[in-house]
Amino acid sequence: MQKKHIQYLNKDISVIGLGTMIFAPEKRDLAFDLMNLYIEKGGNFIDTAEIYGATEEFGLSEKTIGMWLNSRKKRDDVVILSKGCIPGTCKALHPQGAEISPKGIHDAISGSLDRLQTKYIDIWMLHRDNPKQPVGPIVDALNKEIEKGRILSYGGSNWTVSRLIEANEYAKKNNLIGMAASSPHFSLALANEPYWPGTVVTSKEDKKWYMENQFPLIAWSSLGRGFFARGNSEYTNDKDLVRVFYSNENFERLRRAKELGKRKGLKAIKIALAYITNQKFPAIALVGPESKEELKSCIKGAEARLTKDEMDWLDLTTDTLP
Repeated sequence: MQKKHIQYLNKDISVIGLGTMIFAPEKRDLAFDLMNLYIEKGGNFIDTAEIYGATEEFGLSEKTIGMWLNSRKKRDDVVILSKGCIPGTCKALHPQGAEISPKGIHDAISGSLDRLQTKYIDIWMLHRDNPKQPVGPIVDALNKEIEKGRILSYGGSNWTVSRLIEANEYAKKNNLIGMAASSPHFSLALANEPYWPGTVVTSKEDKKWYMENQFPLIAWSSLGRGFFARGNSEYTNDKDLVRVFYSNENFERLRRAKELGKRKGLKAIKIALAYITNQKFPAIALVGPESKEELKSCIKGAEARLTKDEMDWLDLTTDTLP
C-alpha cells in the first residue's frame, strides 16, 4: 500500500488509515479480523480516540486495540493515532469531563497509554479546539509529553488552519516541536455544515494552504459518511446524511465519480478515496469498515491513480473531463 511521510515518525504511514469507532471488547473477533487483514494487505496506520467505541465515552476502542497489540507482540510495526480532550465528554474516564488544558492533556494521554497497553503513541491529537485557550500552554504541555517519550508527535483534529499556524509559529519562536499533522473533515463531497458541533470542514482555501505548506492531512469521513455508497435524492432515511451532504453540487460530484469509475472499472467509493490519496500534499483517508469485504474494497481504492485533470473535473473545478 502506498505510504506518506509525517515528520517526527520513524516510519511512513499508509494512505488508507483504519478507523475504529465501532470497536469494543464485545466485538473483539470482528475488530481483530479487521486489524489483521489490514496489516496483511500492507496497512500500518490505526486511528482511534478515547471517546471511540461501540458505546462511546468509555475508551472501548482503545481497550480493544490494546488487547490486539498485546496479542501480536509487534508494537513497532504499527502507527497509532489517538485523540482526546473533547471538552465535557468521557466522564467515565475523567471525573469532571475531558478538558483542553495541560492537565487535561496529561490525563488523556495517560489513560490512552493504559488502555492501548503501550509505552508510546505515535501521533496524539487534541480531538477538538478551544480558540479561547492560548496555544502556548498547549504546545508546552505536548512538548513535555514528547520529552518523556509518551508521544512521538502531535497534532490537531478539528483545528482551523489559522490555529494550526498560530500553534506552529509559537513552537518555532520558542524552539519547540510543532504540530506534525491535522485531521479535519475532508472529502470529495463538500459538507454543507459540520457533521458534529466543533468539527472543522476543509474549505478550498484550506486545501490551498495544505498544498503550499505540504502539511499532512488525515481526513475523517473521507467517504462523506456513506454518501458515495448510499447518496440518492430519494434516500432520506439518514437525516444527518441529508443535512450535511445533500446538495446539487455533491450529487454532480457523485455522478462524475460514477462516470469516471466506469472508465476505470472502479466503483464510485474507490474514486472518492482515490481523490483523497492522490492529492499533491500528504493526505491520508480514514475509513471505518464494518466487514472484511468493506475493508478490502477500501484498500483497492488506495491503488487507483488519478491525474490532476481528473481530480479537477471530479471536484467541479473544471467541466472538461480529459
